[in-house]
This record gives sequence, C-alpha cells and structure tokens, in this order.
Amino acid sequence: MRKRPPLKLSFEYMDTPERRVLSLEPDGIWCLPVIGYDSYRTRWAEPPFHVHKECLEVTLCLRGDLEFETKERTYPFRPGAMFVSGPKDVHRLKAYPKGLSKYWFLFRIPKRGFPLLNLPSDEAQTLIQALTHLPNRLFTGSDEVRRLFKKLFHQCDTLPPGTPERSLRLRATALALLLAVIDASRSSLRDRVEVRLQNIVDDMREHPERDYPLDQTAERLGLSPSNMLVRFKRLTGLPPHAFLLAQRIAKAKEMLAESIPVATIAHKLGFATSQHLSNHFKASTGLSPSEWKRKN
Repeated sequence: MRKRPPLKLSFEYMDTPERRVLSLEPDGIWCLPVIGYDSYRTRWAEPPFHVHKECLEVTLCLRGDLEFETKERTYPFRPGAMFVSGPKDVHRLKAYPKGLSKYWFLFRIPKRGFPLLNLPSDEAQTLIQALTHLPNRLFTGSDEVRRLFKKLFHQCDTLPPGTPERSLRLRATALALLLAVIDASRSSLRDRVEVRLQNIVDDMREHPERDYPLDQTAERLGLSPSNMLVRFKRLTGLPPHAFLLAQRIAKAKEMLAESIPVATIAHKLGFATSQHLSNHFKASTGLSPSEWKRKN
C-alpha cells in the first residue's frame, strides 16, 4: 500500500507536559496524522491565522474562556464545546492563555485509493460524508467524545508499538471517536442552566461596568452560590469576581486607546478611584495605564 505524501503542518510533533502532538500514521491510521492534547501552565504566543489543507480540525475545549476566530466571525469556545474547521477554512484560536486545556485532532480526508480504517468502501464514504457535512461547526461535545480522546492517548502510551493488538485497538477507538463527534454535532440538547449561565457571562463581557452580586446571580440561575461558583469557573476558568475584573481591564484598554482620561474610565467601569483602577491594571498587565497607552 503506497503512503500519502506527508502533510505540511503549521506546528511540530512533540510530547511534553504542556503539549502532546502525536501521529497515528505509523500505526496504519492514515486519516489521523495528528492527535493533540494541550494543557498550558504558561501563556503561549498568539498563533497566526492558518489552514489545514486536506484536513478537518476537530477541537474539544476542556478548560478556558476562549474564542475561535475565522476571517468571517469569532466563535465563543468554552469548556465542553467543540469546534470544527474545514480544509479551506482560515482560522485560529484567538489566544493561548495559561490554564487552557483542549483535545484536538486532524482528520485527513481520504482520496481515491487510500483506505479509511479498513472499512468497506460504502461505509467509508458514509463516514466521510457525515464528517465533511456536519450540521454545525460549533456545538456541544459529549462525555463520550472526551472519554474516547483520553482512551486514544492511553492506548498510544501503553500498547506496544508494532503489534497487531495496538493497531486493532487504536483503529477501533479512532472509529468510535469519529462517530461520537458526528453524534455530538447532531445533538441539539443543551443544559438550560448552562445556557442561562452563558447569557450572564456574555452580559458581563458586554457590560463590565455593571455589578453582578454573587447571591443575586445565583438566584437568577436557581443555584446555590457554591454551585454557581463551581459552574462559573468550569465555564470561564475564573471565579465571577476575577472574570468581571478581567473584562473591566479589557474595556479600560479600549477606552485608553480612545484617549479617555483614567479618572473617567475608573468612574464608568465601577472602580472606587483612578488609583484603584491603576493598581488592578498594573497587576494584570505589568504596566500602569499611562505606560500601556504609550506603548500601544
């Protein structure tokens, strides 16, 4: 069986505590040239826009308040969400902050003459059609998708290379993962509490000048304050107060760029004094508002 030419990747294969980028091609699984797991302990540089020719990129967010950006629009990417980009989609994850955690893979769309997981041709075409015509590019993942990602990496780590059992089990898990992604994309069910919580998070982004008392916010959701805290941190990666403060600092940057005085910004964003704003701004950026404005 002839081997397809290697992909031109915008990243390198590696296996470190923060970033695992492996290939299943050596195991005969040509459709998965990349499986990845990221768990960043530090902030990584903002990536450039890129495209994966011949491939779908499928990403499951595990932790972080993230955004996927295409040339057309920006998609919120929160824990439990999945994002799929096609072989012609120019895209990027907008930032790689500390604490980010995600699973991802590249599915190399087979061309004529190349097998897909040893499936009969009609089954292979059915699978390819389903993967390349998902109803949504952003959708809620499932526990099954998460479990199969984890299982795939565990098998890579524990099954002896070059053995029939390794090839068999990896192929079976890869097929199950692809089918689970299809199932997740077709499901329209979402947790109502999570929807309401997401609305609150979106409101905090849009109106960081407002106050969001914990007790009142939890009451709106029908949750206890402690349960609300757990759900909020799972969704954004931060407690409510820290998340709101981050939104206020982000808004302060926008206002500084418009040459609005620091005292006015502090008043409009709910800081007690301009010094109060300056203290938080420097703690977040390492610069005072005036220093930040000079450099930007």
